[in-house]
Amino acid sequence: MVGVGRVRVLVGFAVAMGLWGCATTTTLISDPITRQADGWTLKLERFSDGPNEIRPMGYTVYEPKKGQHFLHAWLRFRNDSAQARVFGYDACDLDLDGGPVLPGMVTRYMGVMSIIENNETYPAGDENARRLTFSYPEGRIPTRLKCGPVAFDIPQGPHAPDPAR
Repeated sequence: MVGVGRVRVLVGFAVAMGLWGCATTTTLISDPITRQADGWTLKLERFSDGPNEIRPMGYTVYEPKKGQHFLHAWLRFRNDSAQARVFGYDACDLDLDGGPVLPGMVTRYMGVMSIIENNETYPAGDENARRLTFSYPEGRIPTRLKCGPVAFDIPQGPHAPDPAR
């Protein structure tokens, strides 16, 4: 589970909708990047700093621990082999001072946003859209996202919040 500082349950649809516009997001990667290796195709569709809350289903809200912020990777995973295979999302990590930071939560982002188990079976040719949420120290951005045998560079430099997201 995500390094959660606080879990709250919202009461009422109006409260949930009112909080929707309060989240701040900085998009660090907005153009899709595709990588292939070991019989898998991974497409990083977006990588963002924030929002700092996530609601997988219902009105439960997950927030990062104090001193942390959420980073989100929107990926498509496709099994290119001729047989069913398991992808372990713990094979994905962000770098932090040479040590890995694993995703704390994996969710669907097409259709109903629900939590996915860390190991998921992909039939031959199957593709799924997943959002990986990481807790990372405030004020810091990783230099790369690695998933199994592929890596994606994360741009460094000044980033302004994206008010449209």
